[in-house]
Amino acid sequence: MNFKKTFGGLFVLLATTLLLSGCGKDVPTHDIDIEIQKVMAEKGLPSVSACVIKNNAIVWQQSYGYSNKENQLKASDETIYHIASISKLFIATAIMQLEEQGLINIDKDVNNFIPVSIRNPHFPGTPITVRMLLTHTSGIAWPQTYREALGIWEHFEPDQAPPPSEWVPQFLIPSGEHYNPLIWKHTAPGTFELYSNIGSNVLAYIVEQVSGHNFREYCMEHIFLPLDMQNTSYNYADLELSKMAVLYNDNNTIQQAFDDRIYASGGLKTTIQDLSRFMITYINKGELDGQRVLQENTVEKMFEIQNKISGVCLLWRASLGGWFGHTGGMAGAATTAEINPENKTGLIIFCNKHSNAVYQGHDIYGLVKQKANEFID
Repeated sequence: MNFKKTFGGLFVLLATTLLLSGCGKDVPTHDIDIEIQKVMAEKGLPSVSACVIKNNAIVWQQSYGYSNKENQLKASDETIYHIASISKLFIATAIMQLEEQGLINIDKDVNNFIPVSIRNPHFPGTPITVRMLLTHTSGIAWPQTYREALGIWEHFEPDQAPPPSEWVPQFLIPSGEHYNPLIWKHTAPGTFELYSNIGSNVLAYIVEQVSGHNFREYCMEHIFLPLDMQNTSYNYADLELSKMAVLYNDNNTIQQAFDDRIYASGGLKTTIQDLSRFMITYINKGELDGQRVLQENTVEKMFEIQNKISGVCLLWRASLGGWFGHTGGMAGAATTAEINPENKTGLIIFCNKHSNAVYQGHDIYGLVKQKANEFID
């Protein structure tokens, strides 16, 4: 694998993780409530909800500010947030459920599982495997310019975006109505890591084709309901809209609710309580309250590091200290979720305005991580 692209990111990752994870209880403690609210005031953040998980329970949780400033609605543990790219962890879960059933082999050509042929036009003889999509090494890249993203960011009314089975072929095969060759990069499949929302949606397309279910419905039936995630859905219609956190743009205007084509990789809505159940399931290697959604060996496989430079696993990402997780970001949302399976500890941070403050190396993340370290034996 070509690691040049990710070397700089590794340096920052190592430095920040050593600072935040390695110091543990040796650093001065802070009044986390006061400090988080100071950061929120400095950065104009409407609300932050956060929690720390230990074993099978939330051991610390707090919500600050307003989920809806105009109506003076305070954020709470029942507030439903957009979690953006943390949604990808549910794509990975769905894919690995299907592999357990023998319906998918992640090391086989994706064309074995879909009715069209997907090939990088620069390397037409090289198969793209499911694993490559799970590790962002397929050669299908995140749109980096407006020309590369034509049609991808089109907004639809809530819950009205076309399913991956409808739009993915249109964008990726030459005969497709929206085919854009700029999506394909000059990197041979399996050799270079380039983060890709489109590639993640190819995985959702595979889930639909193999399972015979719409991706939204598949996740509801096979993940959300078994884990009793009652306030989680890709569909607004399934949720109590009065509990939704309003999305605020950088200028503090409201971003109205919308749907887009890449909803599978970034459109999930959930609460701190519900996402904690999902993270605890992974801490417990696939089981929660007697409901098993993945086998232990599958979870272990998902946490195997595929790129030691970036820390990418199977859509999950690893950082020093044995932590695994993902972040999310979009207009009106910034999120982080991590677990340490060895120490059975986790943390979640939601914000309804985009801000780096919730990410590694920044203030709110550091405060919540310090709180999490208090519960590590």
